[in-house]
Amino acid sequence: MNDELRVNGDLEPETFDVELAVRTRYSAASRSTESALCCAVSYDTRFLDVLPRELIERDYGCGDPARYVAEGETVLDLGSGAGKTCYVAAQIVGERGRVIGVDMNDDMLALARKHREEICGRLGYDNVVFHKGRIQDLALDLERLESFLREHPATDAVSWCQAQRHAEQLRRAEPMIADESIDVVISNCVLNLVTPEDRNQLFAELHRVLRPSGRAVISDIVSDREVPLHLKRDPELWSGCVSGAFTEQGLIQAFEAAGFADVAIIARQEEPWTTVEAIEFRSVTVQANKRGVAAQNQPLTIAEPAGECCGKSPCC
Repeated sequence: MNDELRVNGDLEPETFDVELAVRTRYSAASRSTESALCCAVSYDTRFLDVLPRELIERDYGCGDPARYVAEGETVLDLGSGAGKTCYVAAQIVGERGRVIGVDMNDDMLALARKHREEICGRLGYDNVVFHKGRIQDLALDLERLESFLREHPATDAVSWCQAQRHAEQLRRAEPMIADESIDVVISNCVLNLVTPEDRNQLFAELHRVLRPSGRAVISDIVSDREVPLHLKRDPELWSGCVSGAFTEQGLIQAFEAAGFADVAIIARQEEPWTTVEAIEFRSVTVQANKRGVAAQNQPLTIAEPAGECCGKSPCC
């Protein structure tokens, strides 16, 4: 990404639909590579050998949280996109492990699922599944809700209430991700895309789905100071993982407020990924334990490589 971005701060908040902006941007990025969405990351190339080039080039992130999972674990990837992080994790957890990707973008889900059979065939086992859902509402499988709505369209207040009741029934009786079913929740540059009003629920959901001994390992973009309102009103900056960024301390506090313990930064990009109006934005990876369980990977500072995406770095 360029060092300085042109900012359009003229939009009023009520005219800016965060989820629509994100969905539109990433749908386009599923069809052609958008280097501005990618922060250069060094992956273990052994895990990229089984992945089709199309999938590698159209998956976007700012870190490598999959490197912190272990053999045999059940892993949940929030905002799994084209599935690169899921398929890397699938190789690390092995045949005894399981990887679940959750994303709400139909185009990204289609890309991830398109190559699943081919990749699993190369691995010799099938341990990856992708669900459509909102990462702040992990109990609701949106494809199951959509199936209900095709048969029972919400055309008036009564049918809308019926749909709401069915969604709640799905959450309670057949949750997409059940309570305490996950060993590790990972995410790669996605939490910053969630609207501020949904973030408390997002971290509560992270906590809900983890087993008592579970942990979260989250790579995301943080800012070195609070992002001002006029930047938060810019849909291009928000969908580009910039203006929705937490501050470094704010991200740590969000985990602590949700009940996590031993929250620590285990990787931090030394140089900023981009700078907007003198605010520096960089990648960090945070690990947080559900109930103060000693971390399998002891916190240490690892500088993520800086630079543009899609050059010689195996970012793409």
